[in-house]
Amino acid sequence: MESKSAHRNYKHGHGSDEQHKQDQALFSQLLEQHTKLKRTTEQLTNGICSRTTSESPELARILQEHVVGMEKRFGMGRAIRSWDPLFSALFEYKDQINMEYHNIKNGVEATLTSEDPKIIELIHCHDETLHGFVNEGFNAGKRESPKPEWLTD
Repeated sequence: MESKSAHRNYKHGHGSDEQHKQDQALFSQLLEQHTKLKRTTEQLTNGICSRTTSESPELARILQEHVVGMEKRFGMGRAIRSWDPLFSALFEYKDQINMEYHNIKNGVEATLTSEDPKIIELIHCHDETLHGFVNEGFNAGKRESPKPEWLTD
């Protein structure tokens, strides 16, 4: 995946409200401290069940707060990373994605599912992207996410 230049096409606008700034600050802290995060995923026939944790109580709290913020944005259709075709598609098809999460010791467990095989592909690509964020931090955050073959820019 190529890194995009500063001239990105934000398909759903570029957020600048206070909530967006708070969400972005949490995300930046997670990327900055990515080496203190652990993520595991169980592939389901209709999606994924993942656990993201940290031995740092402060980072676990930030992670839990981040997931709440993302769930709110998702529910309201307030896209993030809308320059990235995968994230743009996740928001476009949000009504076909079931998301359940709960806090666990040291982090969050999230289950994302769908009945549509194409949307399941989106969920799997999103999971791959999140593993990249945990493994590589800001380096992964700078590049476009993997996406299903059927998804065009």
